[in-house]
Amino acid sequence: MLPPLTFKRATVTLASVLAVIGLATAMPARAADAYPDKPITLLIGFAPGGPTDAIGRVLFKRVSEILNVPIIIENRPGAGGNIGTQELVRAKPDGYTLMYGTSSVTTAPALFNRADLDPTKAFDVAGCSVSVPLILLVPKRDASATAEDFYKAVKADPSKYFQGSSGNGSIDHLVSMDIAGRLDLKFQHVPYKGNGPALTDLASGNVNFMYSGSFNSALPFIKDGRVKALAVTSGHRSPALPDVPSLSESVAGLRGFDAGTWQILAAPKGTPPAVLAKLNAAVQAAMKDAKVKESLDFQGAEPMNMDQKQCSAYIGQEYTRWSDTIKRLGLKSE
Repeated sequence: MLPPLTFKRATVTLASVLAVIGLATAMPARAADAYPDKPITLLIGFAPGGPTDAIGRVLFKRVSEILNVPIIIENRPGAGGNIGTQELVRAKPDGYTLMYGTSSVTTAPALFNRADLDPTKAFDVAGCSVSVPLILLVPKRDASATAEDFYKAVKADPSKYFQGSSGNGSIDHLVSMDIAGRLDLKFQHVPYKGNGPALTDLASGNVNFMYSGSFNSALPFIKDGRVKALAVTSGHRSPALPDVPSLSESVAGLRGFDAGTWQILAAPKGTPPAVLAKLNAAVQAAMKDAKVKESLDFQGAEPMNMDQKQCSAYIGQEYTRWSDTIKRLGLKSE
């Protein structure tokens, strides 16, 4: 006869449970400590040479040095930045595929009917970097001395005014329509394929005004007198154009107005918080570098000075703002 089976009772102590929990929580921390230990891919949803790409390359050259790993920039232009965003959301959330995004993350989803790219849900935000106002520009022959004078002239004879923009649904187009709604302005919109062609036609007098978000493109035109800068769209003057007033200070109907473009570092949803924090710290440190700061100043880019929580909240506010504006204006991608 076989002896009866016996079982040894496993003894689980509080100490052993805490040891297991401690090991589990320590693993992500150790992974974050080791991060990064290989090259990082940085997606930019716009073509090389544009303002987002220009700032991103200067900034992340320094971030690469701070993190001591190569950062490989890959441009993914198209659909108002959505191509880059949709590639980001498919990436592994390990911190090795990131996106340097712009304010288009809050406008393109509504324009292209891509609710799946809602920036409050589709990805994680590592942090905000810089904001750049738009510049209200007119040809040198325009007689307006101030933005207030210019808007009065547009209101008096709307049929003769044509506004150039970098494209339908671009931030400069949306800002112009927001201003038009506030001031009851009417004019003809002429969309171009980018800021550069619009700026060239403005200098030639083929359009009457535009809002440019590309300081490095616009400043040479302003300095040599081919165009006049009447105002910037931020709530305060830009250090890059200290003699140019803001719309908020110079136009009675736009008191408190503040709009423009801005840039963020985004990561796939589920990226460890410690990795996001390390990335944000590197970006903030890079913006304090003297050479980086000099380049950012030239491009009209100012630090946003927000922590990660404030940055995420700001993106949510901007998403609501521009989604409502796009819906109200009945805009959609072409």
